[in-house]
Amino acid sequence: MTRELLALILAGVALMPRAVAQAPAPEPVRITYLTGSSAYIDAGRQDGLEQGDTLRVLRGGARVAGLRVEYLASRQAACAILDQTVPLVVGDTVDVARRAATPVLAADSAAGRQSLASRRRPPGPALGLRGRIGARYLGVWQRDAVRTHFSQPSLDLRLDGEGVGGAPVGIMLDLRTRRTATARPDGTTVVDGRTRVYRGALAFGSPSGPLRLTAGRQYSAAVSSVSLFDGAQAELRMPSWAFGVFGGSEPAPVDLAYSNEIRDYGTYIQLHNRPDGGRYWSATMGGVGSYTRGVTNREFLFVQGTYSDQRFSIYLTQEVDHYRAWKQVLGESPWSFTSTFGSLRYDVTSRVSLNAGYDNRRSVRLYRDAMTPETTFDDTFRQGVWGGMALRFPHARVAFDARSSGGGVAGRTRAYTLGAALSRVAGLGLGLRSRSTRYDGPRESGWLQAVDLDFAPLPSVLVTVNGGLRLANDPLADPTDRTITWIGTDLDLNLGRRWYLNASVSHETGALERNDQVYGGLSNRF
Repeated sequence: MTRELLALILAGVALMPRAVAQAPAPEPVRITYLTGSSAYIDAGRQDGLEQGDTLRVLRGGARVAGLRVEYLASRQAACAILDQTVPLVVGDTVDVARRAATPVLAADSAAGRQSLASRRRPPGPALGLRGRIGARYLGVWQRDAVRTHFSQPSLDLRLDGEGVGGAPVGIMLDLRTRRTATARPDGTTVVDGRTRVYRGALAFGSPSGPLRLTAGRQYSAAVSSVSLFDGAQAELRMPSWAFGVFGGSEPAPVDLAYSNEIRDYGTYIQLHNRPDGGRYWSATMGGVGSYTRGVTNREFLFVQGTYSDQRFSIYLTQEVDHYRAWKQVLGESPWSFTSTFGSLRYDVTSRVSLNAGYDNRRSVRLYRDAMTPETTFDDTFRQGVWGGMALRFPHARVAFDARSSGGGVAGRTRAYTLGAALSRVAGLGLGLRSRSTRYDGPRESGWLQAVDLDFAPLPSVLVTVNGGLRLANDPLADPTDRTITWIGTDLDLNLGRRWYLNASVSHETGALERNDQVYGGLSNRF
């Protein structure tokens, strides 16, 4: 099959209709898992969510936090925590009613493939703990000249709870263990087994109370650029402001073992309005110092701001690094603006929305279950400025955006993306998202075509077939023209209200490699 024919097939599939299988009336959307700066919720594309949506977290009917959708799956999403007047807990209700009737976004290019999660949650156990225990397997086979094999069985345990045993104590635990076996071309096998603690902390004080102390391995909830640390954090929360201090050491980067090599200290203050039902704003500012064996690693100030109402939302964050005299001698300025991010969205009407943004962050913790040539492409051109428009209709959606990106090895590149979706055509049970991107840069230019086809024969079953094509031309490479194709299928299955099974198979063929990937997992949510 020629490249042109395959491109025409992928583009033509975008004209197919979509329908969502009828399901019982959904239970409230809730937070299912938390990290320091992200919240996972049990709603996704099929519930009408779109990348960039801002959502409200409610507790007792009052707004306690704001979220922004970062990455989407069929029925799950990962959201950035924009603000919070009290610490969030697993089980908090998320208000997604305003987007519930919106067709699914087709042009969301960086969407992760987090597997289908049940919208129905069993009642919490008596101790106040919620969590998940699961077993997973990942296998990758290189079909090129190298012909290596990689296999990785793993187990994971996650616990979150507040008011454990009736006491004002919270617990947060994320434990993962895996065994990796790599078969080399010479017939030998290398085995590596690791157990990592991604989070393990105790919190003292009621989530709705004024004072909260957290000790152990954790993230800073208010400072998005501070990653994992072993230490303590204290927060004082009032109806319209909050103050916090934290300090600790960063774990070893390879195995996440305890290490006192790098120490971080910080403080912040947050101002926000009292919930008024339809509008929210907050501003957070503070400073962070990072030191390696007593020597300055990094010192910076930061400011974060957010505003949202029924039609408009904006999020901004800026860091300003301070360089001491010994760095100024090397040519640095005393102060330097670094790590800027901003995004805004405006609903012109109920059918037309505009969005824009800017991103020059040096490193970002991305949410990925599996890597494909599509996600690799989007991560490569993440930094830059973008703008776009989306048109929504009763059974369709069309989105277009333009992006100028730079900062990576690809150099300054311009990309234009067109996406389309048709939805809810009765009786077919099909879902379709299609995306076409043209990009031009100083070193490489080409096309990226991608398509996902969903079939939901039952409310608890979702089958997805995905594929794509990337055509690239690099005059300095040999060969100058390069083609990458991929195709795969995913199965998400709810087994009752607690058990969840997912599996996927994919095949990728490129100019220099061919590989097959198999992934499967079984988990119990409690």
